[in-house]
Amino acid sequence: MEFNSKVIPLHLNPLGFIEGFVQLGVSMPALLAGTGIDPGMFADPAVRISYGQQYRLLRNGLRLTDHPAPGLSIGMQVDWSHFGLIGYVVHCSPSLSEAAEAFMRYQMIAQPFYTVTAGRPVGFIDRDDRFVFPLRCFPPPEADERSVEQFELDFRLATTLRLCVACGNHQVPDTQVHVELTCVSPPHAQLYNELPCASVRFAAKRNAVVVNRRFRIEPFRLTRQAAFRELIARCELDLQAAGLEPTTTAAVRSQLTQRFNRRLQLMGSRDYQEQPLTLAACAQALRLTPRALARRLGQEHSSFRQILQEVRVAFALHHLQASSLRVDDIAELSGFSSASSMRRAVRQSNGKVPGLKTQNVTR
Repeated sequence: MEFNSKVIPLHLNPLGFIEGFVQLGVSMPALLAGTGIDPGMFADPAVRISYGQQYRLLRNGLRLTDHPAPGLSIGMQVDWSHFGLIGYVVHCSPSLSEAAEAFMRYQMIAQPFYTVTAGRPVGFIDRDDRFVFPLRCFPPPEADERSVEQFELDFRLATTLRLCVACGNHQVPDTQVHVELTCVSPPHAQLYNELPCASVRFAAKRNAVVVNRRFRIEPFRLTRQAAFRELIARCELDLQAAGLEPTTTAAVRSQLTQRFNRRLQLMGSRDYQEQPLTLAACAQALRLTPRALARRLGQEHSSFRQILQEVRVAFALHHLQASSLRVDDIAELSGFSSASSMRRAVRQSNGKVPGLKTQNVTR
């Protein structure tokens, strides 16, 4: 995505950042200096800014505040409306899994750069009935600009924890939320310890939020399901209007990724029933007939079966690289009949047999 293309809705994340830095005592004129943004734009939802402008805005804010972790502070205070319609999912999603899945799909409306991550899994299942939600950040445009990258990591950590508190099922036995960070304990570690979580572990192997599977998947706000479905339908219309999925292939891949995310989150629960991933179901979600969808994919030299296999392999690889589950378990989660079938699919996909976790294969 072009660094200077004006694609980010100003009234969403950027205005949330502006509001947050001003609350930390930063002067508005100094914050906006050199960004090409002025207060006269704030009331117009049609205004777009570039990633270059957003980057300069963040650099200004970080330079002008003496707060040791502004990303944490702003992330804990930013209003959900600054994420667009999808922000209101915190009030109506039946479960944390559905809220996280929705955020993963529709966050590209507020930050179009996330189109490059649209096909990734929300997270992965690990041992001890844990679900791991990795904290992913944009690469900074300047390699030495660590402060902006740290701001985003802290911001994403804070908002993810708020999402867990708002949408997790607090009636299950294990409601603890754990944080893992790769950085060493900073001088302001107390600010991390004050976050709404049970523990923060520094010098970890990954940046992630870890929760119990039941806390994530078990619904508890069933009376709000209709409102949730209506919200998701409106978000889907907004996504289509934004043109962020330029091809039918991309739209199908996104739909299948969404369904795989749901499948991973629900497997093992009492109410889980295997739902086949079919062309007809995908066509219905995209408001097309199965024949029209197949025709459009053919025009793009693709097919539903090919995309399904690519998504299945992507999920398998993600778990092989990140999860401590056995290879046989990963194969089952990814929808393969056996570990050997999974290896064969991966070999055909990229010429490599997944060897990273082969020590976990049952012999």
